[in-house]
Amino acid sequence: MTGPHLYLLGGFDFAGVGAAVPAFSRKARAMMAYLALQSGHAQSREKLAALLWGGNSETQARMNLRQAVSVVGKAMQASGSARFLRDSDNVALHLDGLDFDVARFEALAASSEPDNLEQALVVYRGDLLDGFGLKQEPFEDWLRIERERLRATAVAALDRLVAHYSATKDPASALLRACSPWSRCGRTSTAP
Repeated sequence: MTGPHLYLLGGFDFAGVGAAVPAFSRKARAMMAYLALQSGHAQSREKLAALLWGGNSETQARMNLRQAVSVVGKAMQASGSARFLRDSDNVALHLDGLDFDVARFEALAASSEPDNLEQALVVYRGDLLDGFGLKQEPFEDWLRIERERLRATAVAALDRLVAHYSATKDPASALLRACSPWSRCGRTSTAP
């Protein structure tokens, strides 16, 4: 059984220990993802309201934010890990004791050890919040930038892994990794 976790690569999956985690609205999932990638750094309520409810009136946006903060706070409490801190001005998520796939992926991908690079590519199950979107331009802009950053990290890890296997004269492993979903193997070029 998997322990408390927040997985954002390839989709959204959050589970705690023991008590059932409440269902999240799309905006609550978006807020949780945003806060997780800013882990430990307080974000102003004003910024979060504009990011996720920018098309609403300020009053409506703040009310929606309060509801999302309440739901996420209850889920964090039920998870038995992580700390969700909030006051009248700011919200922060500390991922203490929570398996967070993005942090694990980035740590593994930063390594020069082939085993860690292999594991990083296993953790990278797909794009950040794959298939997820909101019709809020500020959030979509942030999500696009983060997706591109994490995808570039995966490609760089793959390149280093292929180079390692090529240098160690392991052509089978190099070819296997070069033909992974992140590579261009088998794709025809559209360049003239």
